[in-house]
Amino acid sequence: MSIPDLYSNHIGTVLSIAPTTVGRFAQLAQTKRVSLYQDKNDVGEALSRWLFADFSPKSLIDLWGNRYDHQVHTLLSGTLAQGEALLSELEAHGCNIVEASGFFVPLQNVEINNVESSDLLRNKHPRAFALARRDKPERNTLLTMLKDSSFFER
Repeated sequence: MSIPDLYSNHIGTVLSIAPTTVGRFAQLAQTKRVSLYQDKNDVGEALSRWLFADFSPKSLIDLWGNRYDHQVHTLLSGTLAQGEALLSELEAHGCNIVEASGFFVPLQNVEINNVESSDLLRNKHPRAFALARRDKPERNTLLTMLKDSSFFER
């Protein structure tokens, strides 16, 4: 069995992707201290991840009628289609992607037109803010790293 380069998990309209600490993207891996389970206080190391999801921009309206984004928009690296395209391209170039069922961020329950749902995200799911990577995965960098590693494996 080969070493995984990326972990991913696709639940509904949310895709999580993270470089592993042992694969060809290990130098890009980042870990954060976080409690992974809401009901438990055990804090441990977890991989931070790029989040891709479809949340319409400016879908909330404030008291004065101004449109604004959800808090969740600050956590996203792109749309679901962009994340799926990235995974597909990396896999086509030999990237070993492992689907990890426990590897998720709880954004599936955010109601797109509900101010309260958006505001409660930080209180109900603080680990989403701890685990979300704010940088975007650079397609060309990842492809170059794959090509370089295949050159050195020969």
